[in-house]
Amino acid sequence: MDIFDALEQRVEQLVARKKALEEENAALRADLARFAEEKKAVAERIDSLMEKLQEELNP
Repeated sequence: MDIFDALEQRVEQLVARKKALEEENAALRADLARFAEEKKAVAERIDSLMEKLQEELNP
């Protein structure tokens, strides 16, 4: 029965690892979404500043 105990333990480890990876993946996806929003906000601010500069340079 030792081989079955070892197999059972290995399966439990793999299931736990899969769950941990799924949780990490979800966290990374959330980070990615947050960074994408931050990037969009920065791009919008830069566009706004560029427009103001254009207005000042071409009255």
